[in-house]
Amino acid sequence: MELNAVLFEVNGTMAESEDFHRLAFNESFKEFGLNWFWDEAIYKELTFVEGGKERIKYYMERAWPEMLKYKNLSSYIQSIHDSKSQIFEDYLQTEKISMRPGIYRLICELKNKNIRLALVSSTSEKSLLNLFRRGFDMEPTDWFEVIGHGECTPHKKPSSDIYLWTLSQLKLPSQSCLAIESSPRGYESAIGANINVIVTPSQYSIKERFENALTVISDLGEPDKPFKILDQSKIESTYVNYQFLKKLHNSNVEE
Repeated sequence: MELNAVLFEVNGTMAESEDFHRLAFNESFKEFGLNWFWDEAIYKELTFVEGGKERIKYYMERAWPEMLKYKNLSSYIQSIHDSKSQIFEDYLQTEKISMRPGIYRLICELKNKNIRLALVSSTSEKSLLNLFRRGFDMEPTDWFEVIGHGECTPHKKPSSDIYLWTLSQLKLPSQSCLAIESSPRGYESAIGANINVIVTPSQYSIKERFENALTVISDLGEPDKPFKILDQSKIESTYVNYQFLKKLHNSNVEE
């Protein structure tokens, strides 16, 4: 079956943006008078929980269970997250957030080859769009046919709902698609939808294991800056392009 579409995860995959989210959470906690501070070790654990509001609630359950008795808990968490989203938007205006190596080059090439493109993320629609428009100076709807975000399905990764939803929007079988992910939960989500996955770990998932991925590489690489192979894959290429994806796809999909 021919390769028809490539599905990109966003935070951690397209950009090392997770730490800006962490900083935005911490600033939001200050605004709400909360004596919380998510350092890198805490946030690494929290990256296993998909979705900002879900991370806040998970942290409450672990560290401040008495807060779960708040009658307006959902609204309170939503308010904290809304504040965090605004602060993250401010970071996008003041800090340089660039795409990871090879991302822009690859999406341009795939677009020229008429390969269909989609975003598959657990982040909120607002944060996703702001990252592209303010961080990357790109209009995502000009590049990606389908934009799957955290509000598209009731269950977030590692549930496969968002990938199955994206496939339904594309009207494509899973065997004709490839996913590019960076986190264990995103990887599980794509695999659960029967989609083959290339993994480019982020700073928070670099030590995780991704068994049965097509390959695990440091990034997508550039012609003058090869990627590093992080698993046992035997790969002749030094950067990911259309031919690389096509060859990898054809060798791992039953006709």
